Amino acid sequence: MNLYIITGTTKGLGRALADAIAADAGNFLVTLSRAPEAATERAVAISVDLAHSSALQAACDRLEGALAGRRFDKAVLVNNAGVVSPVGPLEAVEPAEMEANLAVNLVAPMLLMQRFLQATRTVPLRRIINISSGAGRRPIFGWSAYCAAKAGLDMASRVAALEATQRGERVEVVSLAPGVIDTAMQGVVRAAPVEAFADVGRFRQMKAEGVLRPAEEVAADILRLETQGKLAGEPVRDLRELTG
Repeated sequence: MNLYIITGTTKGLGRALADAIAADAGNFLVTLSRAPEAATERAVAISVDLAHSSALQAACDRLEGALAGRRFDKAVLVNNAGVVSPVGPLEAVEPAEMEANLAVNLVAPMLLMQRFLQATRTVPLRRIINISSGAGRRPIFGWSAYCAAKAGLDMASRVAALEATQRGERVEVVSLAPGVIDTAMQGVVRAAPVEAFADVGRFRQMKAEGVLRPAEEVAADILRLETQGKLAGEPVRDLRELTG
């Protein structure tokens, strides 16, 4: 049995990943999102607001309880949840929104990596997939919090990979930029005024030209590469380079 833990599964890429994973009888799925809690023989849904670290720690306690007594051949954590807001010049954004962005996009994934590694010590093969962004690798006008958080997630992934290698542990870590996906987050970006987001015209054009990929296609690519072991190696990757 394989264990998959995924955040942000109410819509978009997270939902597509969860649906694909749940369809395989060889998988046990745990989701962490704002959706109502539920449990079946092969799945557990835990409701949590990732912007609050105390709530996340309590959710992780419930997660460990759900895993108690189960044995897994492989465990995979997918830190998918993310928010792009606030969008706007640094001097104009609300401090509370900036703090929430960093909490969801950086602090929560790091806390989950920590708890995942602690809870899965006896699993033979462990993988961490952090859904990053090209925004963490180049500056974008109006995205100071999002760019900073994703850059931090890239570096946290590098450190986690280094630590596993130096300890001789079988833990594969990748911070994966998935490319442009047709999700609700993209809708938020396209709705921003040009004075808040200088590149808004380009993003609207991508939608109009149909170049945004469906979440289901991206999810299928990620899971195919993960099951084939092709996300191992360099801890900061771009999905478009891996799929050609």
